[in-house]
Amino acid sequence: MNKKLAIYIFSGLILGAIVGLMFPSFGVAIQPVGKMFINLIEMVIIPLVFSALVVGASGIADMKKMGRIGLKSIIWFEFITTIILVLGLVLANVLHPGLGVHIQQANVGDYSAAKGQKIDIISMIVNIPPSNLVKAMYNGSMLSIVFFATILGLAIASVTGEAGKVAIRFFEGISQATFTIIRWVMQVAPIGVFALSAYAAGNYGIKVFLPLAKAIGVMYLGLAIVLCVLFPLVSKFILHVPFFKLFRGILDLFIIAFSTASSEAVMPQLIEFVEEIGVPKSISSFVIPLGLSWNDDGTSLYLSVAAMFVAQLGGLHLSISQEAVMILMLVVTSKGMAGVPMAGFVVLLTTATAVGLPMQGIALLAAVDRVLDMARTAVNVIGHPVAAIAVAKWEKEFDESKLQQFLKNGKRSQGISDSADAAR
Repeated sequence: MNKKLAIYIFSGLILGAIVGLMFPSFGVAIQPVGKMFINLIEMVIIPLVFSALVVGASGIADMKKMGRIGLKSIIWFEFITTIILVLGLVLANVLHPGLGVHIQQANVGDYSAAKGQKIDIISMIVNIPPSNLVKAMYNGSMLSIVFFATILGLAIASVTGEAGKVAIRFFEGISQATFTIIRWVMQVAPIGVFALSAYAAGNYGIKVFLPLAKAIGVMYLGLAIVLCVLFPLVSKFILHVPFFKLFRGILDLFIIAFSTASSEAVMPQLIEFVEEIGVPKSISSFVIPLGLSWNDDGTSLYLSVAAMFVAQLGGLHLSISQEAVMILMLVVTSKGMAGVPMAGFVVLLTTATAVGLPMQGIALLAAVDRVLDMARTAVNVIGHPVAAIAVAKWEKEFDESKLQQFLKNGKRSQGISDSADAAR
């Protein structure tokens, strides 16, 4: 993806917001264009994730190693998630985003979709092996898809002779084809982003954001700290890679994720990017798809700040022990929820119910969820390559020579799939 396209997408975001504010009826009217763009992305996500995981697992062909990579991935996800959740609590306790906000000041959002959902940890674990793969794909049950694709990849790797090779080549072909489709879809991204931005501005207007400006500001500040302080420190002292130089290489993907509020939209390019800088395919094709459900760094920050916002709105003063319980709940309940509608709200509602927080603040957050979702999704996207590098380094399989070559070139290549096409 070239820089011009990234500029066009960002321009579409800004222009759409301006048009939506100036002509609200027009902004609302063109929502179907934005919805169609999101549908184009979502239609290819399941085959993309599935084929990438099968190829990645088949490349390992070692159940013990696969289990080790999976365990290390989850440990890394939980390590970073806990730090970010604590950061959110600290910011909320210091800056008090819920103080001075009154329910009648803003239009209340609709969170009925989230109210209809609930988290059942036991059922979630029991249903990881899917009883019906097609149903799991239809419901977007990412953990079930990851589980089956991993098992299938390992099974294909154990098939000897030409049959196994044909099966692997089939899924490699599907993976490359889905990468190409995403690349095609991105060519119309400026139009889709314009429509999404115009709809958000036209439908909600600036007035709905003003009473919650402090809450939005605290969340954006926290996300900025994660992006500009936490990730660079982790990259320098634990991973020993130059974070900001790598971040510049995927700045366009950050902008796309921010504009579309979709991590899936840039997953193929993220996989290609981490492979280009030294992460082996067997790790990149496993860690990044798994991270869609388990490695939501931006969402973790949002959840901790949002939970404290709801408490402060209701005039509650939580003790340290209550906040510790809330952190533990968020660590557990925030995993594996990507396929649930309004997933962040489902987690927030579950936590609020368990800790005894008032519900009225959640409806306020629903009214401004779009502007919050954009930022937290963009930070989620940056967390995926950081995690892939961490696991590759932990496995001692990171190729430093590729990293140095990338730093020398100073930019990302056009993509593995494109290179393969050129070779043919």
